[in-house]
Amino acid sequence: MAISPEVFATALQEQMKGLSETFMLWHPLLEAIVTRGNIDSSTLQGPFRDFVLVQGGPGSVDTIYGGSEVLSGGRTQQGIRGNTFAGRMIYNFDVPLKDLAYANGKQDLARILQSYPENAIGDFHERISAQLATGTGAQVGAYPTLFGGTSVGVGTSSVSFNPEGTARSGLFLAEPIAAQTSTVHNVISSSGAGGCVGWHNQYARIGSGFATDGRFQLRAAYFDASTQGKTLGPVDVMFADRLTYMHLLDDLDDYVRVDSVTEGDHVPKNIRQGIKFMSGTMYLESSIDIGATSLAGTPAADGLVYGLNTGSFYAYNVGHGGEETKGNFEVRGPFRLPEQDMMRTEIVLHQGLYCNQRRTNFIVTGGAIP
Repeated sequence: MAISPEVFATALQEQMKGLSETFMLWHPLLEAIVTRGNIDSSTLQGPFRDFVLVQGGPGSVDTIYGGSEVLSGGRTQQGIRGNTFAGRMIYNFDVPLKDLAYANGKQDLARILQSYPENAIGDFHERISAQLATGTGAQVGAYPTLFGGTSVGVGTSSVSFNPEGTARSGLFLAEPIAAQTSTVHNVISSSGAGGCVGWHNQYARIGSGFATDGRFQLRAAYFDASTQGKTLGPVDVMFADRLTYMHLLDDLDDYVRVDSVTEGDHVPKNIRQGIKFMSGTMYLESSIDIGATSLAGTPAADGLVYGLNTGSFYAYNVGHGGEETKGNFEVRGPFRLPEQDMMRTEIVLHQGLYCNQRRTNFIVTGGAIP
């Protein structure tokens, strides 16, 4: 007995309700953003966001001796404005009506749903994850990337994303603070000409192999970043490439304990496991491919670790269910393709991500060397 397109459409809509939120729960960074309430969902605001960056103390202190002193004023020029733009991407896939015509009952319907929409959302998630980690997500270059390479110059390599037709630098740079000159969120890094004081990320290099100074450099970068944002707390989420992560496990030996398992609706258990490192959790991030072209020519080709203070990150979706899509892997369709025996479904992602305190985050390179 064939399955009608109407039955398939209803089943698909029900299936995708759970799958659309999976990425925000599956990825530890975005999960933390959701948990902290740092995401705007289902809003009618536009894709461009302008936000205040206050990297130092915004006020001043006056000592009172006699009681008649005039206060010098409550604001110093520590606040400037950054901006970000939400890229819009649509993943689409087609289901041949012939598959529905040959289907027989609920079991075949379940297999069709597993073959098409579940694989589609999984593929979209993996592309976004690769883009976030190294800026190499296939066809999703509009989504922000954490990796900015090194500042533009002789013998350096910059990595960018392009949400609205203009390339923007990745958020964090794999180089010492004194070398960070790139423009991030339309603000010049602290060491650039006219740069914003404090607008940089922390950096450390494991220069003698992980067995020699791996944990030392990781701890140094952790403390450098965690002592920057007093009210934000310490670095709480870390991502490492496979070799660096394995070297850390070997170095810790019998002290390793699986700290947490992140899982979401429709996601297999144990898909992400983390180990405790200081007050945070370090995850093996399979999307950090140190052989990726974006890492070539940078210190990150020898291993890459991100240390993130998730309180410094914000995300927002563009759209509203009543007007358009909600922008968070939202589903449109399925609908019949004209002059083709197929049903098309679209997955819409219209989302922005930004960091307003780069100095509370770090990059460590060189950990892939034993």
